[in-house]
Amino acid sequence: MALAFVMLALGGILLGGAWSFHTHRKPLWSVIVLAVAALACIVVALWRINQ
Repeated sequence: MALAFVMLALGGILLGGAWSFHTHRKPLWSVIVLAVAALACIVVALWRINQ
């Protein structure tokens, strides 16, 4: 359960990084990679919390 909350926080941090990359006009592939990694962390965390 604790790992799920750590992954949820990590997902939020990665999502913030993707937003920062987007606002600073970094390459689109890096924004997409960060956003997909963030969403994967958040989905896994919510799945683990609901188990």
